[in-house]
Amino acid sequence: MARHRPAAEGGYQRGEETRARIIEAAMRLFALHGFDGASTRDIAREANVNAPALQYYFDNKEGVYLACIDYFVERAWAVVQDVVAEAEGLLASPDASDTALIDAYLALQASFANFLYEHPETDHWRQFMARERAGLGPPTAFERIDAGINRRLFALTSALIGRLTGTPASDETTRIRTVAIDSQIAAFKVMRRHVLRSLEWEGYGEPETRRVQEVLQEHTRILLTGLVALRDRDPASASQK
Repeated sequence: MARHRPAAEGGYQRGEETRARIIEAAMRLFALHGFDGASTRDIAREANVNAPALQYYFDNKEGVYLACIDYFVERAWAVVQDVVAEAEGLLASPDASDTALIDAYLALQASFANFLYEHPETDHWRQFMARERAGLGPPTAFERIDAGINRRLFALTSALIGRLTGTPASDETTRIRTVAIDSQIAAFKVMRRHVLRSLEWEGYGEPETRRVQEVLQEHTRILLTGLVALRDRDPASASQK
């Protein structure tokens, strides 16, 4: 793991500022050129630091990349942690209604959509994560983000969908459904060019963001309500899956 150290000169606060500047610069360059294409020299130049500073703070390029992953995870959790805690608390109650469970899933979806969509100044995050989702980063990066956010979120959403469908969260069909439903949000970012061309939009501003969220919330509610109806129509079959 890369070390997290304050600068020798200027004290802890200055060290933190330099470290943050390197991470921001690295994320922009990794977004543009990928892990292999962005050199430590380029990152240092972009961050306006000398090359040894990267080794001092992060050991090597992989350490810088992992710090970018940690930064993304921290920012994501800052947005979704409250609704995650509420949904987990709801799941702990065996008497939670289907309506409450659906509302909890939709609140989680809306919260994560806000993180992805309503920060146009951080568009390089989307490009960075698109490359990471495509498996273009170092193998250790996937493990870092999986442990940092993916496992807990997937455990939560698969448990919600499992409760609504009457099947265990560990069931293969439940997991497939969860991946499909969860992926709606990310698809509109990862497939940005296709979305803009298909919808004949010139850009992805606030009006477009709100419209996507409205449709996805409506679509997801209809889908989850339909799965509940399917469960209630044939509860014995659902419990056997």
